[in-house]
Amino acid sequence: MKRILWCITGAGGQLRSVFQAVMNLRSVYPEIELGIALSRAGEEVARIYGILDKLRKVASGGRYGGVYREVSWSGITEDGVPLGGRVSLRRYDVVMVAPATSNTVAKITHGIADTLPTTAASQALKSGTPLVILPTDHAEESVTTLPCRVDEQRCTHCLLCVDACPYEAIHVFSRREVRIDYNECRGCGACEAACPSKAIRCWEKAKVTPSSIDLENLAKLRRIKGIYIVTNCEELIKKLKSLLNI
Repeated sequence: MKRILWCITGAGGQLRSVFQAVMNLRSVYPEIELGIALSRAGEEVARIYGILDKLRKVASGGRYGGVYREVSWSGITEDGVPLGGRVSLRRYDVVMVAPATSNTVAKITHGIADTLPTTAASQALKSGTPLVILPTDHAEESVTTLPCRVDEQRCTHCLLCVDACPYEAIHVFSRREVRIDYNECRGCGACEAACPSKAIRCWEKAKVTPSSIDLENLAKLRRIKGIYIVTNCEELIKKLKSLLNI
């Protein structure tokens, strides 16, 4: 039985693509056990990007295939599982952090383990478990994915999006400003579908320029034994198949 622990951080770039790639992998290889570990920022971003409510459909379930969210300071999950300990005992064949924020990359590079993903990464390195990382900022010019947003220039204030949102996450503020409340948004896309003027846009791509520090940390990460850096979903799945010998 092959086991993967997928760690989700607070990175939105490629998150939906990674989710789809992992779902496809599980459909082809249903025998793979897949557990999912989220940092608190990862949980928030997964909600906004519309995958949080779908994670249990991808996780395999059972002893090692849960969705692990709330944890104690020492990394014990809400149902009493010491996830870091499981990784250190090599209960998983591969740990992957995808996508990984620059903050997560910096922490792993410098041995800091204060979130569930960085704790899992630290224990993977100590136990010799392969660690696959898909960093969001991997080149001098990288591409990120934006959450649903309102283009004020195109908005006609028809308020159909307000009526369409099942989570009451869209509000009208002063001067008839329409705004998405990201504390409530679950990334369902209903607002985009309801907008006749195409003023609401979900999952747009945008170019970003990583700082030199972020790129230096990534270069250091590449030199650490046991870490495999990938830059897109195709490389991610290819590397997972290679490490799992499937």
